[in-house]
Amino acid sequence: MYGVGGRKMIPLRVHNALDYVLGGLLILSPTIFGMGDIDSARGMFWFLGFGLIGYSLLTRYPYSLVKAIPLGVHMALDVVVGLALMLAPTVLGYRSLISDGQNAAHFVLGLGAIGLVALTDRKSDRAPAYKTESAEEQERKTKRAA
Repeated sequence: MYGVGGRKMIPLRVHNALDYVLGGLLILSPTIFGMGDIDSARGMFWFLGFGLIGYSLLTRYPYSLVKAIPLGVHMALDVVVGLALMLAPTVLGYRSLISDGQNAAHFVLGLGAIGLVALTDRKSDRAPAYKTESAEEQERKTKRAA
């Protein structure tokens, strides 16, 4: 799980970019894997895909719009997405409607989401700019600069 020097192998910026790729892949998965006619499968993939993109845009890491969600919460949500993918066919009752290959796609995508969390170096690419500042801290910086 660890690379050279005992550090995890995937930099945070790469994880960040892959979140958007995985979100898009989840949205397209019903079409790619031939499950577009199964409402519960399609809805689950769309919900998780748009959800992943949404909370990624709100996470305190490099490629987000609003840095509101702490990284630990984001990583926990990634694990929940992975588990949901693996359990969805059984829990949502469409396992009998999909092939073994389609079921395997759920597991591969789910394990991929969880694996990404396990292999990401959370301390890489962090900078003070990714932390939210209070209004008082911003005011102090402005006064010092003037």
